[in-house]
Amino acid sequence: MTEFNYQLNPVQVDPSGHYDFQNVFDFPDFIEMRPVLREAVRQVAKEGVKEPTLPVQVERMATALEEQLERCTRKYERQAGYYPNQKKEKNELSRLFTHILQAVSARDEIDQDIEDLVYAVNQTRLSIIGLPLLEGEGPLYSPDQDQELLPGTFYYLVALELVRPYLKDPKGGMVPENVTKKGRDLVLHLTTYAYRDWDSYLTHQYDEKHAIENQKGLTNVEYYDRLEENERHYADRAYADVLADLFGDLEQMLVPTYCDHLAIMGTNLEQVFQKAPLVRLQFTQKVRERFLVDDQGEEHVMDQPLQSIHQKYEFYRTNFS
Repeated sequence: MTEFNYQLNPVQVDPSGHYDFQNVFDFPDFIEMRPVLREAVRQVAKEGVKEPTLPVQVERMATALEEQLERCTRKYERQAGYYPNQKKEKNELSRLFTHILQAVSARDEIDQDIEDLVYAVNQTRLSIIGLPLLEGEGPLYSPDQDQELLPGTFYYLVALELVRPYLKDPKGGMVPENVTKKGRDLVLHLTTYAYRDWDSYLTHQYDEKHAIENQKGLTNVEYYDRLEENERHYADRAYADVLADLFGDLEQMLVPTYCDHLAIMGTNLEQVFQKAPLVRLQFTQKVRERFLVDDQGEEHVMDQPLQSIHQKYEFYRTNFS
């Protein structure tokens, strides 16, 4: 078994007072790391069950544990410290990362990808352990707590630009009482996209599509109708590409001229834009370009995908029914 030094590169506060929190969920190769991390979380969840449990129940526990892991990690990254009432939660989070680290590093085969994941998980663990104590009181994790966009961050500023045509008072803020229902729905969708695991989301689509393809007794028209419904339901995956491209645009604008790196969920862009007001204008323009915003300020990302899906299945129904 490969042995790792888990005490390398502890995170410390630099002379300027900045705490360089390293978050596995923001590492450049995290998309490739996620399946192995998820497998380790599932193993930890299974080991934590004392009574015989159905596989589906273990899967639900693993999903909840993974969500808690990411949301708590991002919370402490934003805070760059912990409050006295969060000490127990912080310690439990570091222990959870330790268990995940042990599960990953106990694999029979350790290749470069696994070593990269071990490094990323361990740096996150050390970041949590080394958090400085803050004064006051902070929020504790609750699975029922609504997910929200954090002011100043990437997704928040995107929503702020796209919600403009739905503000009741154009000079007012992006608060529920000042946003029309259509605007609130848009913000809710962007919040969903910010926290969505797109790999898992598309896996659900493939599973549902496979079930349709194997369902007996459907007429050709019913078959194509259901396939179209499936594709339309998951067509909003187009937003994943738009948001990824937009974040890439932003990185090119800011890194390394104005900051060392960007965390998509953690960096307060308002503070960065104070040093780069022209980049703020460029970013606003990129939002409008990527989201195909019209003269009225409304985005049209879904127009073309939905039209293409409908045309494809109309062709199938016309020619193969």
